[in-house]
Amino acid sequence: MEQNLVPGSERHQDVKVVSEIYVVDDDKDMREILEGSLAAQGFPVKTFEDGDAFLQATTERVPICVFLDVVMPRRSGLEILREFRARRYWTPVFLTSARDDVQTVVEGMKNGAHDYIAKPVDPCELLPRVHNAVEMWLRRMETRGASDFSANENREWFRLTPSEKEMLLLMRLMDT
Repeated sequence: MEQNLVPGSERHQDVKVVSEIYVVDDDKDMREILEGSLAAQGFPVKTFEDGDAFLQATTERVPICVFLDVVMPRRSGLEILREFRARRYWTPVFLTSARDDVQTVVEGMKNGAHDYIAKPVDPCELLPRVHNAVEMWLRRMETRGASDFSANENREWFRLTPSEKEMLLLMRLMDT
């Protein structure tokens, strides 16, 4: 499922949405666990050991789903997430971390993370969440088109379902 993606910026004219899942984690064992679990379900997977390599790859290809480690050398997963979203890509992103830090989870959700998965990852819990995220991504692409990234009246660059808006409102209330 490759298709052209023009995310509102001239410099990303040749970017394609691909049916791959990207795993970004500095821990080789974690990359291999996620890659093996997802590949066994038929997902093509590409792995990266740092966020900069991932961001470089997304100048040409944008995956249908991303697993992004929060704690990495040089730039954190949250910094990488912010830059990825600044490019106006709305691929579902799962933040992963061995740290159980509510503030980090809230910060990640505010910056457009789809979900948070605590390490160690349970493949039985992981796969239904991935399937749901990929289905959501495909439905959004069908209804809006991959290049429809204009901000709405609420200054959101993505469309939220009513339940997602309710969750975001609850997170904002928790933060105040």
